[in-house]
Amino acid sequence: MKSIIPEFEKALKKIRKCNNIVLVSHRHPDADTIGANIAMKIVLEKVFNKKIISVCADPLPSTLLFIKGNYKIESVLPKNYDCIIALDCSNKEQTKFPDEINKKNFIINIDHHATNTKYGDINIVKTDASSATEILYNFFKHYNINYKSHVATCLLAGIYNDTGSFMHSNTQEQTYKIAGELQSKGANTKIIAKNLFKTHSIEQLRLWGKVLLNARLNEKGTLVSKISTEELNKTNASPRELAGVINYLNCVPESKMTILLSEDLNGNIQGSMRSGNEDVDVSSLCEQFGGGGHKKAAGFTIPGKIVSQEFWKIEKPN
Repeated sequence: MKSIIPEFEKALKKIRKCNNIVLVSHRHPDADTIGANIAMKIVLEKVFNKKIISVCADPLPSTLLFIKGNYKIESVLPKNYDCIIALDCSNKEQTKFPDEINKKNFIINIDHHATNTKYGDINIVKTDASSATEILYNFFKHYNINYKSHVATCLLAGIYNDTGSFMHSNTQEQTYKIAGELQSKGANTKIIAKNLFKTHSIEQLRLWGKVLLNARLNEKGTLVSKISTEELNKTNASPRELAGVINYLNCVPESKMTILLSEDLNGNIQGSMRSGNEDVDVSSLCEQFGGGGHKKAAGFTIPGKIVSQEFWKIEKPN
């Protein structure tokens, strides 16, 4: 943590000077970006007496409403503000406001992705942190900021999400220690586990069934699956309900890398990649398509449509 303390100091100095602050989460929100947003909102309002507006371009899935609680999240940026704090966004495009977030606006960039483009005026980027919420935990702890149980729940929800309930390789000794401290502060682990890992609609289960049915393992050890708009419509599910299914695809021992391609409802293809192989860096692959993420978990979005192809060959009998 010592490496980012100078950036903590710069960020706190700027925050103290600002009255109106915007907190921005990335599109297709998850528990880390929303947990960081709401935790920061509560602390900046109650401890620093700042006027805070939380923003996320895309609507929250029902499984994240327990984090949001009674707090409001806008879908567009306000016209007037002193500073933007981007949370868990590896680049400006992930906010869905790249043209509005420019050099005229002061940006504090808080993130843990190795592919972060350091687009902020202050960049608090720690790639060995499990999550953006872990970075915020350390920020609050460094300045002895007291907070109540809902903030602890927000922070732990982000850590739970990005570590896959402590199963991913980004789970370190410090991750367990932080989780324990957040529990001691009243974090509600029961509601976190229920919403993030134990709540699935029948439509989502049907959608996941199609993903698993479409899975193919090629000769190079890459497992690939896809979901088309037609398949989405047949299950009456939404693209966001694909979240989590790739972790099941990534359980095949013969696979070196897993790819899930899915059509959204706006003419784009969402790509998600996972790997448990030390020789494979999926973030570098996703960067080639304008995306990014971590070495073992990354994604991208490109315009297009999935087209199925079949190849046939004849083998001579032995």
